Amino acid sequence: MILRDVHPQDVSIEPFKTYKRFTFTNTDSGSGVFALKACSGSFRGFDSGSALSQSIGSFNQMSRSMALPKSTWYSGGTFYNLPTYYMLNHKFYERFSNRPKFLNHTNQVQPFLSYGNSNTNVSFRELHSSASVITVPQQLIGEGIKPKSVRVLDNISDVTTDIRDDGDGNLFDFAYSQSYAAFKSSSFTNTPTSDVSSSYVLGNVFYKQGLIVMTSTGSKYLNAFTGTDSDGYTLNYQSTHTIYQHEYMVTSQAGQHNATSNVSATFDRSGSFQLGKGTNPDSIFPPSDNPLDGTGSGSYNETYEGTQFYENFVTHSEFRPYITTIGLYNDAGELLVVGRTAKPIKNDDKTAMSFVVRFDV
Repeated sequence: MILRDVHPQDVSIEPFKTYKRFTFTNTDSGSGVFALKACSGSFRGFDSGSALSQSIGSFNQMSRSMALPKSTWYSGGTFYNLPTYYMLNHKFYERFSNRPKFLNHTNQVQPFLSYGNSNTNVSFRELHSSASVITVPQQLIGEGIKPKSVRVLDNISDVTTDIRDDGDGNLFDFAYSQSYAAFKSSSFTNTPTSDVSSSYVLGNVFYKQGLIVMTSTGSKYLNAFTGTDSDGYTLNYQSTHTIYQHEYMVTSQAGQHNATSNVSATFDRSGSFQLGKGTNPDSIFPPSDNPLDGTGSGSYNETYEGTQFYENFVTHSEFRPYITTIGLYNDAGELLVVGRTAKPIKNDDKTAMSFVVRFDV
């Protein structure tokens, strides 16, 4: 084994995004993807026993009979409409509001204090008195939902509505895609309570948080994402995952790596030689001297060892070993990566040879 340093300038690590498509329906309760309803109101006198809520998962009769909190009655938990609404408003919407308590000292909105796309030149947000939310767990989005990959086919009142995202975090009805594109390019406004924007923007997607929120109060979309109509909804999207491609340029300079430690290059081999796990025993015998196929005069042992004496062809001035394997080690001498060439490559003592070891993490 011959070790050589790999210089920093010969190392390259490049990230690239990968995407995986998912499809879920409102009946896939075990997936972790489910829809919630959010409604505004007062917390005064809030009673978890009677408050509007959605329960997810299978029902646990024992929890109920023991008078435990309602949130423990279902395997997936119970989610209340009122707290869900205030969570949405606090994290994603109130800083887009023009109400005085949310403005800065120059009476401007502060969208950058909210989660999601804060670019008000392309993103419109307005939360009314209620909303419907599809929530996707982090395990199913990776680093986030891929922008412009969301599509919800919702059978609202027995009419299939195709709802998509525009890549900027806005939801729109694909049936009006042409007019929506014209709106985005010429008439877009982020002004709260804008009748123009609210008629086109049906809601928002918060890609990194895995939330798809329908905020439109129009009669056509009032029951969107709720799964209460005849056929429910189907959600399609792509998750995001970053893979890092490592490249190491390793060079065998002229005259280097011209020795071999292959036991088959020695003669008078006897005794024991410990084979690595998975080693093919055929590889330790030279051609025409293999007791495994009957061409050798000796006998085969489970262990085999070479000697310090090499065959004559190894000591010849024209002898050149073949390069088949490159290993990358850390500073502690631990083998981390093994790269193998597609075919054995004969070394040249007069020419430097470079190899690229590439792998993904």
